[in-house]
Amino acid sequence: MSAPATDDDELERTRAPFMEHLVELRRRLWYSVLTIGVCALVAYSFHNEIYLFLTAPLYEVMMARNLGDHVSFRSLGGVFAFHMQTALLVGVVTAFPLLLWHLWQFVGPGLYKRERIVVMPFLFGTVLCFAGGAAFCYYLVLPDCFDFLLEYAINEGPNKLLPDINIEEYLAFVVKFMLGFGLAFELPMVMAFLAAIGLVTHRSLLQFWRYATVIIFVVAAILPPPAVYSQLLMAVPLMVLYFVSVIVAYFITLRRESSAPPSSPDDAMYER
Repeated sequence: MSAPATDDDELERTRAPFMEHLVELRRRLWYSVLTIGVCALVAYSFHNEIYLFLTAPLYEVMMARNLGDHVSFRSLGGVFAFHMQTALLVGVVTAFPLLLWHLWQFVGPGLYKRERIVVMPFLFGTVLCFAGGAAFCYYLVLPDCFDFLLEYAINEGPNKLLPDINIEEYLAFVVKFMLGFGLAFELPMVMAFLAAIGLVTHRSLLQFWRYATVIIFVVAAILPPPAVYSQLLMAVPLMVLYFVSVIVAYFITLRRESSAPPSSPDDAMYER
């Protein structure tokens, strides 16, 4: 009777020569670029809707402060460049699930079965956390930042000081903030990965929480504009995410320690 197949046997059956890997990689990269291009073209057909969506927080604050209802562009091609860049960004975001699928099709056959079970939830959680951070920034942080920065404008009297916001710099500002919050919200996934490979545990994270608090508030004081409310909007979610990371690390560490083989008395003697 033949022995049952192991993970090593399954991995050996999916092994391919080096040149086949290169051909497959080139094919997946080509499909990924094509996917982004198609999604960007579709997004460009909605460039007006995308413009209204991205500038909505700014316009709401400007209208509330009676600072006008328009932004400007510096060059003749400024608006066209804005629409092209936003279409490409939206194309990458909308194509991201398909990009992950192509990545999985390339990397998946080279992983053990138990590794594939872990990687898929990790990829899904990474996308979910990033999207949550970007949405949190758009709906809560950006309006507060705009309100603080436009507070210094003067729209009454003979010496008015009105904003002349150009669309090129505005796009860079919004993308930087949403990207920063999206990456910051990856904290639980980073800690989950470190806990899975044994670099951190829930015990070490609990011991480090005072230092983590200082680091989080320093980061929150540097990234957003110097307004107490906007700094708290970044610091408080990061603190919550840190303790969420402790809970995630607890379950991962518990599972890893329970599945580890028991140590022998000789091993315990050497450890002492």
